Amino acid sequence: MAEAIRKIDIDEIEKRLSNLEFTPSPIDFEAIKQNYIKKIGNGKVILKLKASENIGLGHLSRMITLGWILKDAKTDLIFAINDFEYAKERLKREGFGFEVNGFGSNEEFIDFLIDKRKPEVIVVDEKYQYNADDIRRWQKQTRFISLDFIGQGYEVCDRIIMPNAHFEEEKYPTFNNIVWGWDWVLINKEVLKLKPKENLPKKVDSIVVTTGGSDPSGMLFKFLNWLEGCKREVLILIGDAFKHKDSLKDLNLPDNFKILPYHPSKLLKGDVAIATFGVTVYELIYLNVPFVCVGHTKENQEGCRILSKRSDTLSVLNFNKEVEMWKK
Repeated sequence: MAEAIRKIDIDEIEKRLSNLEFTPSPIDFEAIKQNYIKKIGNGKVILKLKASENIGLGHLSRMITLGWILKDAKTDLIFAINDFEYAKERLKREGFGFEVNGFGSNEEFIDFLIDKRKPEVIVVDEKYQYNADDIRRWQKQTRFISLDFIGQGYEVCDRIIMPNAHFEEEKYPTFNNIVWGWDWVLINKEVLKLKPKENLPKKVDSIVVTTGGSDPSGMLFKFLNWLEGCKREVLILIGDAFKHKDSLKDLNLPDNFKILPYHPSKLLKGDVAIATFGVTVYELIYLNVPFVCVGHTKENQEGCRILSKRSDTLSVLNFNKEVEMWKK
């Protein structure tokens, strides 16, 4: 049963920590690498995605990780993106080539990519419904893989990869082309360079707050309200494309609240993290950092609840009209 609360009770979280046993992360990157190389191959591949301040940067970060996995396997690889300056600059820094969609539709863009690049595989990471007839038409020349999206008629896709452990397979009884689970999780490659924690903290002295790369919904400001009066150190990580930077200037925070530019290594500075549901949650799981997970959409709320049953998250917070703490 859900208990309505108005604040995040750090003392209560500290008590819960004392009752938890340390469990190493279930995320095995070597197994993940081999799975993706096996399913996608090392021929000509196009990774198509959308990123923006409103959409967020999760699609971009995980596709860059996938890009490095495939690049290490000697794949002939190029990205296909919408016209978003941050994505273009990020891909340039990473050393990836890309095509930018200058067409009136996604379908026209894919037609162009197939005609020009003649890929063996197109991997699409977008919340966009493609018509099954278009997919069949493209499949005469290439394989079509959907990442993290199941649209109507997507039974025709060569493969659907759900890169998470909160997927509900039973909701798709007519599909036989879906793979998912811990061995398909894609996280920021910079996180994979870090050494995960090897034990749980005995007390909470420091709290890391992260709301992703752009925070389209402004969840950070709700987090700060919930943490009002907190005496612990609170490290507020601001993503590269954070949408509300101007509003940060108006904050009157106490000295123990510190605003820092986001870097994955700073996730390890928290005894506990508070994070919006998304790729960052899986990064915290990889790093063995206990966290409170917050879902601010219906889809994310459901993902939070499922993941809380399949991992050792401390608790799950779902933001709707009020805040709710779901007790395990």
